[in-house]
Amino acid sequence: MRRCNSLIPILLSAVAFAGEASAQEVTSREAFAALSGGGRSINCTVKPLREVALAAPAPGIVAKVHVRPGQHVAKGDLLIELDTRVLRAELALAEARAGDRTRLEAAIVRRDGARIKEARLAQARARKAVAASEHDAAALELSLAEAEIAQEMQALALSVLEVQRAQAVINSMQLRSPVDGVLDEALIDPGETAAGEPLAVIYVNQPLRVEAFVPAALLAGLVAQEEFSVVINGAKGKPLSVELDHVSPVADLASNTVSAFFRLENNAVLPGSKCEMTVLGGAE
Repeated sequence: MRRCNSLIPILLSAVAFAGEASAQEVTSREAFAALSGGGRSINCTVKPLREVALAAPAPGIVAKVHVRPGQHVAKGDLLIELDTRVLRAELALAEARAGDRTRLEAAIVRRDGARIKEARLAQARARKAVAASEHDAAALELSLAEAEIAQEMQALALSVLEVQRAQAVINSMQLRSPVDGVLDEALIDPGETAAGEPLAVIYVNQPLRVEAFVPAALLAGLVAQEEFSVVINGAKGKPLSVELDHVSPVADLASNTVSAFFRLENNAVLPGSKCEMTVLGGAE
């Protein structure tokens, strides 16, 4: 597959740092091959594209495990269930509170009584049959009764939200796979405590990630190449095409190499397989 042109500045900087030929001296793959005398085989590793660690949303006890180590899982598959007995009790309590309207109904009764009282005293005040202060007290009582109704309605609304929150927490205790992948061997067992450590690790293997350890002297050859391929487990007659993803911006000074990362689309290749890659420029 074609190389990513956006990586050329990074690679050229590394070449200049290593004291090798500049980019202007490498005009094509053929020219560089003639200059360097061929290609050189370098080692690479095959890894999962990424590892996804599945954690519990809260501490708890594992109730059920629906999968086994090494199993292929799809996004959305149910993997693990945590014990939700305490949470379901809290949900039942929240539902009871959300359905209890006795306080609201009592407040409505008090409001209706205060409204009748205030209306009568208003009429009496108009006839100057009662003092103004008596009517004012009735009006204040009505206002307080109306405020009490608003308060009880707000409390019921909060109770409904508490029910939704409790249900969401229970749902989160059903752990589903966020990706397509393969389960690692380190899978938690029923009865174990979920607290901090991952309950499962999922390897995303398609595409695979190939890391090649490129000597600094060969970086110009990597720039010159138009296509890349790897040999898996010594099958030299069956090279597999890979796509250049990115190059590490930092060199390993101890080995004088730079890691180049590629993507490999092949269901038959397993992570950990022996891997080799040829890079133009065999001269040291």
